[in-house]
Amino acid sequence: MTKTTACHGGLTITTWWFWWCTAALVPFVIGMATCLKDVFIEVPIAIREGTTAILRCDYDLEQEALYTVKWYKGRREFFRYVPKELPHTRVFPLATINVDVSESGPNQVVLRQVTPELDGKYRCEVSADAPTFHTQIVAAWMHVVRTMDGKPELHLEKPQYSLGEKLRANCSSPLSNPPANITWFINDKELGNGRIIRIPSVRPSGQLFKTVSSIEYDVLIAGKLKVKCQSDIYHVIWSETEVMLDEDKPRLASILQPHDHSAGLTSSPSFSIILLITCVIIR
Repeated sequence: MTKTTACHGGLTITTWWFWWCTAALVPFVIGMATCLKDVFIEVPIAIREGTTAILRCDYDLEQEALYTVKWYKGRREFFRYVPKELPHTRVFPLATINVDVSESGPNQVVLRQVTPELDGKYRCEVSADAPTFHTQIVAAWMHVVRTMDGKPELHLEKPQYSLGEKLRANCSSPLSNPPANITWFINDKELGNGRIIRIPSVRPSGQLFKTVSSIEYDVLIAGKLKVKCQSDIYHVIWSETEVMLDEDKPRLASILQPHDHSAGLTSSPSFSIILLITCVIIR
């Protein structure tokens, strides 16, 4: 039994279906050949409160035109760039976000005087123009750090150490939120974080934390010791303090004379003989 196919307008249904599918796939094929790709977001991992944050969004449109770029903090849009509109940029009100429109555009948005409330997840949404309207979204976190100026405070049990002794020290970071990490170094060799405790401190601007770390280290190398304490937040904001320690070598007592440590002076044998002869002559 032979199956026949109905015709319409001189074309079989099979031929008509082929041309319809081809026409429908053309935009898709064009989109695959030239489409939006390589969308990449660059946001500071950590930034100090009160400074300027530059958020970048790079992409490759190939042969397509740009339709729009949108920026979100969490789920809320706060900045949009549309090249076909005038003005090209639009800012949406969002508490504590201060967008510098003059420095913001298709590839970046600039935030002035960042506050701790801006800590969070940021998204960049890029869309190509018709006919594909191809869209990609990328995201990254930015942490806003509140920190006090200054270096870590480094304290040692004593100023000199002998071979075989145990060095004991503690280090306190400047106040910050989030809390800082502390890393120890002896002669530029990393020892780790030591024993860590974090002490909260309530300030008018909010809660801050002091990180305190202590170590014990067996002195097994003769000579000077360089002890360094490094405080850092997200490996971006950091400061350090170091102390150079002399080796506590045993001192040999003088054969000729004792040391008068109380007076800080030493007696001279020749001076004593002269004084004795003078006394004899006077008598």
